Amino acid sequence: TARIDTIPYMMTRMQQVSRLNTAELKVHKIITHDDIMKLSGTVLGKELSVNIPAGKRKVAIPLYATIKASIDLTRLTADDFLRYGDKIEVMLPQPDVVITETHIDHEGIKQYVALTRSRFSDEELLSYERQGRAAIERDIPSMNITAVAKESAARQLIPIIQAMGFAEENITISFRNDGRNNTILRKTE
Repeated sequence: TARIDTIPYMMTRMQQVSRLNTAELKVHKIITHDDIMKLSGTVLGKELSVNIPAGKRKVAIPLYATIKASIDLTRLTADDFLRYGDKIEVMLPQPDVVITETHIDHEGIKQYVALTRSRFSDEELLSYERQGRAAIERDIPSMNITAVAKESAARQLIPIIQAMGFAEENITISFRNDGRNNTILRKTE
């Protein structure tokens, strides 16, 4: 049998995968907004602001989002594979985290509108939806999806590297922390 230099072969095979999807998270968020009509003005030189009891309106909007984490294996270079005899370390780029989908459950929207007020306009509802998406984006770091993505990447890649002749205890999967190809947080709509 012809002997194959495993490092260039391994790098080529991993790059062919292109993007390794490692984690997916479904998020459900209820966006709420209260809107109270006020009567404001000046009476005898004093500022006055009074809530009008019959001027209340509220809305609750169910928002669903899908967040995915993946690793772009096309960014691997020969420098990312370190071999020490029968041991190997693969340095992967940090996972990319992307909001791949958001949608509103339009049938689930609940509104309370007082008789003296008009219903929420489509523009207002769209504005609240954008605020909900922004809130989900801000919450991504606390969702721990990056740690799950890294663990999943190791679970998926170790068997591939084992098939190339390395023992599991001799395989190390690391993630770059040098600023090169670090996590990209983007939103797609």
